[in-house]
Amino acid sequence: MFRKLLLLSVFAGMVMVFTTSCSDEDSQPVEATVDISVSAKPTGTFTFFNFEKGQVVTGDTMIKTAEWDFGLELVTFIVNGGQDRVGQGGAIILDNTLEGVTEAPETGYKTDNGTDTAIKDEWYTYNPVARTFTPKAGKVFVFKTAKGKYAKMEVLGAVPTDDNGAVVVPPVVPTKIKYTIRYAFQPDGSRNF
Repeated sequence: MFRKLLLLSVFAGMVMVFTTSCSDEDSQPVEATVDISVSAKPTGTFTFFNFEKGQVVTGDTMIKTAEWDFGLELVTFIVNGGQDRVGQGGAIILDNTLEGVTEAPETGYKTDNGTDTAIKDEWYTYNPVARTFTPKAGKVFVFKTAKGKYAKMEVLGAVPTDDNGAVVVPPVVPTKIKYTIRYAFQPDGSRNF
């Protein structure tokens, strides 16, 4: 009998250690730096990104799903939340560094409303002579995702390219913009980064 109790308590301890180690892993944010190629023309053709999958997602009816967190076209961001979208998402731009944002705000997330987007042009500087724009340092996007989780992101670069990814300079008009973003996604649903 003692032997059975001993084996049972050892097994229970192993389950507890396994569960605790899985929980610790799940609470760690997933961090990545990725390149996203988007349309350089304001035609309503958005490229959609999903933080949980860590990639661009596609599909004919993508805008009507909760499978994307933000869409991007030229310098226009849209979020998957609010009256025009099916997701629970929203966004806030904070003046900080990515490392400096250790917790997502509890409230204050803006959503798109018709042509009024949650994310304004405060995150970049436009150069009218060169017809280029540069992401501002110290601007951190905090997203509530379409599925109610949290991510933080910074735009590291935005390079004008042609359809093949080759960099172009004025007077050549780009057809794509290659964005480099760095982000952290919290898979456990908490606001902690």
